[in-house]
Amino acid sequence: MLIALQVVAWFVALAVFMSLVEHQVHAKLMHRRPKFFLFRNVRARTKMFTSHSLEHHSQYREEFHDEPLPPGEDRGIRLNPREGLIESLPFALVLAPFTTIGAIMFPIVVVLHHLTWNFVHLEMHQPKGRFFGTTRLFKQLARHHYLHHRYPAKNFNVFLLVGDYVFGTMATPTEADWAEMRRQGLTDDLPAVPVNDEKPTRAAA
Repeated sequence: MLIALQVVAWFVALAVFMSLVEHQVHAKLMHRRPKFFLFRNVRARTKMFTSHSLEHHSQYREEFHDEPLPPGEDRGIRLNPREGLIESLPFALVLAPFTTIGAIMFPIVVVLHHLTWNFVHLEMHQPKGRFFGTTRLFKQLARHHYLHHRYPAKNFNVFLLVGDYVFGTMATPTEADWAEMRRQGLTDDLPAVPVNDEKPTRAAA
């Protein structure tokens, strides 16, 4: 029983940690050009910025959905679980001397995070009618992510929004935003579209 509680506790703690990591990676790396001279010419670092901030955001700024892409051509809107697993191993080794359960759970949580992120993000931008696509929770997450494409300095988390709450980057939709979300079918779970004249405050670049 004690081990089961420890597993659950570590799972929750690491899921929250991954939400914070996702937020910071998204905000600091995917939306900012590399400034430190050692990284300016690193192809992987530059590609992280260009493929997401320039290509992905330009594609989905006006229309939130499009048709599914052929396999292999949708990497720009996917995370790679294999890469995530490999990247998690050094951190698991750091945890190992202090907690075996935490060291084992961390790579598992990272892979589950990446897989869930992919399912949710793909259904947002390239809907295939996945089983969760009509649920209220998914619609709420879709609206949250839609506002990120409207206000790129806000709403960095995709499905676990802890980071946005902690770092104060939650966007408030305007009346125009609600109208556009209704047009794109993102408010089907709501009985009525609320009206809010407060404009989101853009985060500092």
